[in-house]
Amino acid sequence: MTAAVAALALAGAGAAPAMAAPAAAAACSGTIDITSLTFDPPAATPGQTVTATIAAQNCTDQPQSASVLVVARFVGSSPGIPAGCPAIDPLPPQTASFAPNGGYTASQGYLIFSGCTATALEVTARFTGAAGALLATRTADLPITAAAPCAVTYRTTSERPSGFTAQVSIANTGSGAVNGWSLAFTYPGDQRITSASNATIRQHGAAVTAGNVAGNASIAPGGTVTFGFAGRWRLSDAAPTSFTLNGAACAVA
Repeated sequence: MTAAVAALALAGAGAAPAMAAPAAAAACSGTIDITSLTFDPPAATPGQTVTATIAAQNCTDQPQSASVLVVARFVGSSPGIPAGCPAIDPLPPQTASFAPNGGYTASQGYLIFSGCTATALEVTARFTGAAGALLATRTADLPITAAAPCAVTYRTTSERPSGFTAQVSIANTGSGAVNGWSLAFTYPGDQRITSASNATIRQHGAAVTAGNVAGNASIAPGGTVTFGFAGRWRLSDAAPTSFTLNGAACAVA
C-alpha cells in the first residue's frame, strides 16, 4: 500500500462495521445494494486529504455477510497514471455484516499529493458473496482542480480541555498581489472561535470566514499574512482540511 492511502476506517478505526437501523428494502435490488458512494469534500485540490464513504443496504430479511473491496486510481486527460500522482494499491478486502434489511457504512481516506496532476480520483466499491459472486458495485469520481495561487497553513498552537489557540498563514504563491482577502474554511469538529488577532472573524455553525484588517489587506507575490485566534471546543478540535481565498481553493501547506 502506498503512502497515498490513509488508514481505512470501517465505521471507526478498529471498530466493527456500523449497523444502521433496519430500513425498508423496497428500494433495494438483488441481495446487497450500494445506496451511495460520496466524497468529503465533494471536490478537491492537490495537497488535500479526502474521505470516500460507501453506504450499502441489505435488500433481504435475512442476515447477510459480504466481502468489500475498494479500488482507487488517479485519472487524467490521457491513459496511465498522471504525472506527480502515485499508484494506489487496493487495501485487503473487509467483511461487511448486515442485519436483516440493515445498512452498512465504510469510510476510506486518500491523500492527493501536492504535485499530482490528475483531474479526478476514481473510486470503485465491490461487494461479493461467499462463493465469490458479485453482489453490488459502484464507481464514483472525485473532481480534482488546480489550486489557486495560494497556500494555507493551519496550526494549533495550544490545546487544553475545552480551549485552544490556532495560527493561520496565507502565502501568495502567484505573480500578482492579493488586495483584500477573505479566507473561508469549515471545522470538522465543534470549535467555536471567541477572539481573533490580525483578522476579522465570522462564524456560522462550523463555517468560518476570516477577513483582512486595515494593516494586512495586501499580500505581495511571495508574501505571507498570518493571523491567530482562540476558541473553545468540547468533542473535537480537529483541524480544517480545505480553504478558499476570495472564493478560490488554496493548496494546504
